[in-house]
Amino acid sequence: MVYLSFNQFITAAEDLPGDSENAGEASGETLPLRHTWVVWQQLMASSGSKSITYSESTRQLATCDTVESFWSTWAQLPQPSELLTNRMVLSSGDGIGFHIVDAVMLFREGVTPQWEDPTNADGGHLQFQFKASIGGGRIDEYWNNVVLAVIGATLEPNEFITGVRLVDKLSAGAASSAGQNQRGDRGGNSTGHIRIEIWHSACDHKDVQALLSSAEQCIATRTLEGRTGGAPPKAEVKAHKRHQ
Repeated sequence: MVYLSFNQFITAAEDLPGDSENAGEASGETLPLRHTWVVWQQLMASSGSKSITYSESTRQLATCDTVESFWSTWAQLPQPSELLTNRMVLSSGDGIGFHIVDAVMLFREGVTPQWEDPTNADGGHLQFQFKASIGGGRIDEYWNNVVLAVIGATLEPNEFITGVRLVDKLSAGAASSAGQNQRGDRGGNSTGHIRIEIWHSACDHKDVQALLSSAEQCIATRTLEGRTGGAPPKAEVKAHKRHQ
């Protein structure tokens, strides 16, 4: 079984279709995305450090407005399967320290990955949760299916979608959430889950249900086989509150 994964230990590069980045370079053209997307990271506060707010913990990583810039950025980000044994880490810039990353997020330019953002405040999100036991390849495919559908505007109704989040809610047995050895190694003992969220702006119940149906069908597609892979995972519908 071949999954849509960009982790070479899950799926070999030769088993993946040629990407659009190379096609654009070959033709000498750039391929614009319908919207400009900003990649964010959410950092965990180090143990013993002073408390920081959610907005202080989020940092912009890159901006993508073409297919080429998206693939260049995507190649630098971990696949969910890589989180089963190691936490995401980001250098602190001093050559010594590092930050543990709790989430990778992709949001439309001008929208911050916060419930309080005016575009998100009266909206909500769809939330999928996956146990490590289902396998890294399957979770990779779920995540890649969602992201590619969102930036490609094929997830409907796409006009309400503001962003997506990959949230690391795995743990390491008896290890503390902030202290899986010095570099975040889980030692292969991951429990907990990985969460995928699809955020949307304010819309009526009918549109939320349409997005839910589209997302569940999208996430279950066996992309490299061109078919739907059995019963789709089910999502929870979460409403944001402006004054949460």
